Amino acid sequence: MAAAPVVAETPQFAPPPPRPPRARPTEREAVADTSPIRLTRTRPEPDANLLRGHANIQRNDLEFARRDFEQALQRDPNNIDALLALGAIAQRQGRPSDAEGWHQRALVANPSDPAVQAAVLNGAVAGADPQTTESRLKTLLAGQPESAPLNFALGNLYARQQRWSEAQQSYFNAVAGEGDNPDYLFNLAVSLDHIRQGKPAAQHYRLALEAAERRPAAFDREQVRKRLAELQPGRQP
Repeated sequence: MAAAPVVAETPQFAPPPPRPPRARPTEREAVADTSPIRLTRTRPEPDANLLRGHANIQRNDLEFARRDFEQALQRDPNNIDALLALGAIAQRQGRPSDAEGWHQRALVANPSDPAVQAAVLNGAVAGADPQTTESRLKTLLAGQPESAPLNFALGNLYARQQRWSEAQQSYFNAVAGEGDNPDYLFNLAVSLDHIRQGKPAAQHYRLALEAAERRPAAFDREQVRKRLAELQPGRQP
């Protein structure tokens, strides 16, 4: 059997769309004592820099995106979306130490966020102490078993150790939580490929390619098409 592609280590290079802003605390309108109290809600405008940053990532304009997210941090130094986005950009540009720094800042800003925990545990710490990392990920997943980023990080940990059956289950859980993520679909396909499940592997390679048309992906599309041709000769990828 020809070799399966290598899994995508970067957890969802394109960060998720900006989270909806929280409504500001309600303010009571001045009313007569005998009238019912009415509450008004005001919604802050989404950060324009975040929106531009995500749009630039979709166009693969990483330097412009980086500047947009850095400007967003000037307004809100603890913005998790911007911190994770900058970490993902640094990782994509081959600056792992910078990525680690952004992830650590995100961890300080919100240590309970599953995406932040997954980004940190999918980084250098996983290679330095895989046993402790595995234990930590399992503990976190016990409290939030449907977290796609945490399942993806655990799958990557297993994949590094060639534990493909366990990796396949973790990637399956990640896809169940976020089925339109091209890297989750791709890594699930790779794990199925390694355990000689050719038909479902080919199916998920195709789904990964389709998802990569809508969202940026860390894997090599040409490599996937080549592998599909090997798994299903005579069929157009």
